[in-house]
Amino acid sequence: MTSASTGVVTRWHWLGAAVLVALDQLTKKWASTHLSEYHPFVIIPDKVSFQLVHNFGAAYGILQNQRPILLAIATLVLGVCIVFRNQLAPTAVSRWGLMILVAGTLGNYLDRVRLHYVVDFIDIRIFPVFNVADVLIDIGLALFLLDIFLEWNKNRRRSAEA
Repeated sequence: MTSASTGVVTRWHWLGAAVLVALDQLTKKWASTHLSEYHPFVIIPDKVSFQLVHNFGAAYGILQNQRPILLAIATLVLGVCIVFRNQLAPTAVSRWGLMILVAGTLGNYLDRVRLHYVVDFIDIRIFPVFNVADVLIDIGLALFLLDIFLEWNKNRRRSAEA
């Protein structure tokens, strides 16, 4: 039986998460080494640039300078995701969503532990400056929502056939 049919998070999921955490950390290292807080590297004028930001809060600037709370929340999220992974993610889509969410959460967690802030550097003007880990968290959550929709649609079709 494959993991898709048994509903188990496999070593491939963990390997995928590890690769994504490494990608996040490498991009943040690059940003910290090559970007400036005061002079953006412009990709598309007035639309997209890279600019180094040290984020002492969470998404959208909330919980500024609340590192202990943010670390506690991330620890709780990571713990629940790891301990209850098979119950939280019974389908292939939700398992990948969970692992991508874990990777993003762990990427920002590592910054907060090591640096006391999160390195952000992607600026697309319509959002606050963000990083790869933030994108991973959004993708993970989107996959969970997609899974909920797919399961709802499957159940709706079963009800219609009955």
